[in-house]
Amino acid sequence: MIGKAAHIHGASSGPGSRRYLKSMSREERRHISNAIWLCSNHADMIDRDEVTYTGDELRAMKREHENNISVIQRNAILAGVPTPDFIAIGPDIVFTGDFIGIDNEGWSLHLRNFFEGDIHTLITFVERFEQAPPSDRYVLLNHLGDGRVLKEPPSITKDKAGGYTIRCSVLPGAERIHAADIPKSWALSDSHDLMAKEGNWALVSGVDALPQQIKTCLSHQKGESPLHREFGTRIAEYYSLLSGSPWFDRYLKLEVIRQASIPYVDPINNRQYTPLLCVERVFGIEVTAVAPTNNWLPVFVDLDVKGVGRWRRELSVCVPREPVAKPSLGHVPGGSSDP
Repeated sequence: MIGKAAHIHGASSGPGSRRYLKSMSREERRHISNAIWLCSNHADMIDRDEVTYTGDELRAMKREHENNISVIQRNAILAGVPTPDFIAIGPDIVFTGDFIGIDNEGWSLHLRNFFEGDIHTLITFVERFEQAPPSDRYVLLNHLGDGRVLKEPPSITKDKAGGYTIRCSVLPGAERIHAADIPKSWALSDSHDLMAKEGNWALVSGVDALPQQIKTCLSHQKGESPLHREFGTRIAEYYSLLSGSPWFDRYLKLEVIRQASIPYVDPINNRQYTPLLCVERVFGIEVTAVAPTNNWLPVFVDLDVKGVGRWRRELSVCVPREPVAKPSLGHVPGGSSDP
């Protein structure tokens, strides 16, 4: 491995910093859009010749390469050729890898390259498994569109090719409800406001509530509710770090899989349920706009819904730019049977 993560525009001023822009904010310098992954030889080359390798030139090279790789992967998928995709183990480990197989003991995975974390992070996860919150003991596979709760710490074996084989002992898939049994809640309009009907606030339930249930669940940010600190998604966090990169859609899919397959344990009502309630598999998630409009980001979801089957729809997900500061009170999407 001789790869280097290089800045397009230098992180700080000074003689060794190339293409430094004083006008950039600290967040812009740290954003993935200001990064390019190169071999060590070319990383040194662009830092020796900033006249030839301008910021615009490097962004064009990066964009061309990402587009070419996207075409290669898309063609491989259409041809039925297995391609490595994102796998997550717990909240701090994401890697590209392959699903090797399954038996009555669990899932076998092949780890190719870490995207988030490293082998030491994985070893720490194994060693501290019993101390981890139950909500953090999971494995998610983009390739399968599914995930499982880990029954015990994963085992790790180094293979002859220099990668790792990971063995995950998992619990059976979580129970989902039928879409017809989605509990009633306040009906929301396309503009995300409460709706009135015959002088009263309108209610919605069952299959009619499915689009709203998914949108509301995915828009609820983790840490937003003081009574349910572990409930919610990290979509806004991932958007702030990865928007504009080819990785955001993959992280988004991982997060939707987590909401669909990993049960949330409600400490107030002493029960557990998957936040998306009736979604059994996530076939695909695609962002359909360059940027949010008034903090709402359009996405196209392709899901397998219990009692409905394959379900495709364009929805909007709330991705506030500001971090969660003062949590709102109490409400958990999908967490109660009455409005």
